[in-house]
Formats: sequence, C-alpha cells, structure tokens
Amino acid sequence: MATESTTARDDELIQQSERAEAEADAERTARAANLFDLRRIIGGLFAIYGVLLFVLGIAASQKEIDKAAGVNMNLWVGLGMMIVAAIFLAWAFARPLSEQLDEYDDEPTGSRAASETTSSGPGGNGQRFPGRATAGRE
Repeated sequence: MATESTTARDDELIQQSERAEAEADAERTARAANLFDLRRIIGGLFAIYGVLLFVLGIAASQKEIDKAAGVNMNLWVGLGMMIVAAIFLAWAFARPLSEQLDEYDDEPTGSRAASETTSSGPGGNGQRFPGRATAGRE
C-alpha cells in the first residue's frame, strides 16, 4: 500500500516538474521571438540613423542648407526617420510577436490550412499552391 501512494505521489511530482519545464520553454520561446522581431530591429535602425541625421541637421551650416535649395534636408529626413522608428517600435511593443504567434496557434487548423494554401487574390486561381498555376495545361 505504501508503494502505491509513493508512486502516485512521484507521478504527481513528475507531472508538476514537466508542466514547469513546459512553461519555462514557452517563456523562453516567447522571449526569443520578441528579441528577434524584425519590427524592433528595423525601428532601432531607423531611430539610430534618424537621430544621426537630426543632429547633423541641427549643426548644419547655411552653405549646406543652400546646397539643398534652402531646405535643411538632414533635419527633416532625420525627423521623418524618427517618426517611422516610433511607429515601428510602438507596433512591436503594443503587439509583441509572441502574442501574435499564440493567436496563430489558437486558430482552428482547418481554416488556417485553407488560407495558407489557396490563393484567391489578384492573379490567384483559388487552387492549392498559387505559384504553380495550371492555366493552359489542362
């Protein structure tokens, strides 16, 4: 009798351990997905170059401004790049990639498979594998 309760308890402990490991793996996967999110990388690059151009625009001489028909291009392009960076970064932080992947995993498999393998857009023929249209080969 004692061995039955011990194995039952061991099974519970093993299950708890496996659940904890699965949760830790899911958390690591989410962190890795967010770390390598292209929106963050692109937003960061736009921010770096935008700040650089903005600073160069602030420090521009009148001679440099006159070269661009009187418009301080470095200043305005740098400001535009910082705005684009803010949009990319806000998008990445407001809707992290890990949440989008979770939503994708929660979709019913049948509807997701149908949307991935058929094409009904411009030039699409509604068949599987839209890159391999069979027009004229029938």
